Amino acid sequence: MRPSLADARRTLLSAVRSLPAEAVPLPEAAARIAQEAIRARICLPASDCAAVDGYAIRVADLAGSGTRRLPLHGTVTAGPAVPPPLPPGHCMAVMTGALLPPGADAVVPTEAAHREKDAVGMVTIPAAGSGIRRAGDEARPGEILLSPGTPVDPRALERLAGQGITRVAVPRRARVHIIATGDELVAPGETPGNGQRVASNLPMLDALVRACGGQGERSAVAPDDPGPLRQALAPFLAADLVLTVGGTLRGSKDLTKAVLTELGATFLFDGVAMRPGSSCAAATAGRAMILCLPGSPGAAFLGFVALARPLLGALHGRPQPVPAFAARLAEPLEPSQEETLLFSGVVQEEAGTIAFRRRGQGWPALGLLAPVAVGESRVEHITVELLPLAGG
Repeated sequence: MRPSLADARRTLLSAVRSLPAEAVPLPEAAARIAQEAIRARICLPASDCAAVDGYAIRVADLAGSGTRRLPLHGTVTAGPAVPPPLPPGHCMAVMTGALLPPGADAVVPTEAAHREKDAVGMVTIPAAGSGIRRAGDEARPGEILLSPGTPVDPRALERLAGQGITRVAVPRRARVHIIATGDELVAPGETPGNGQRVASNLPMLDALVRACGGQGERSAVAPDDPGPLRQALAPFLAADLVLTVGGTLRGSKDLTKAVLTELGATFLFDGVAMRPGSSCAAATAGRAMILCLPGSPGAAFLGFVALARPLLGALHGRPQPVPAFAARLAEPLEPSQEETLLFSGVVQEEAGTIAFRRRGQGWPALGLLAPVAVGESRVEHITVELLPLAGG
């Protein structure tokens, strides 16, 4: 019995372990998963400083006197120079990031004040501490900046760089080999002869692998012949992930699964209750994960985003399911009673709701229409997973 798509995904994720970690420069760590705790080395900011452009004041000079106008006593710009103390009953112009003058306890933003020659009028009396970044507000020595299992997002990169940290330990990128099978196929760049066509799935899948953080290392085209297919597949099993394309049905020339078995592969499942892609299969051979995809470009694309995408996520340290949400169907789709139906489409905001349609402008998405009970034929919503832009 074929597993459901949800069960097939669970089986894949349970069979995968995160790849070994490597220390990479900060730019290369972007969007990858931290493998160790990273702690702050220094206090940031090192001293109290202005959080906005404005005027440093003592709140008591305004609250106690009843006036909202203070004489201006110089300007403090951002830099290492220690500013002079703020004289009582005066204000000082400060720039964002400038060290706070000793004695000041608030910074009035420029838009909340008005300059009058050598004095400044305040629109309101600020609260003590407003407009100030206190020493250590961003980080204190020993504080955890990044926890294991956390994505290294752009904000994290900024925090790490500010601490003088230049490398992060993340799982190395999965090495992926892709092989397309079929007597009718020629490799991209070759001229097809009579009855032949280009194996156009190869560049598509390579782009998807890169969009999911992987590294497409080798690709090949093999004929529907056990000997040459075995010879082509054997060295590919040294990869972290092998994607085979075609030869997954049960015709006389569908040899991929049989040849993999001969090479020592153990199948986790053979077929999935989804359409298209019902002939998808997954196996292991040594350290390699193997995912067999259909030969049709549309089915290969949907099979990849439904199965290979979460598999690559787990290899890269993301064992959680791909985030999903419900979207309104912008066009009628007929559900199945036995299979999850897969649709390539886009999501966009329409009339205050998020709508899914198969064509048009919007963010690329995978639509998953779950099986329905007997007698139920009309559905108004579909489960949606946003897709990475290929090559992103």
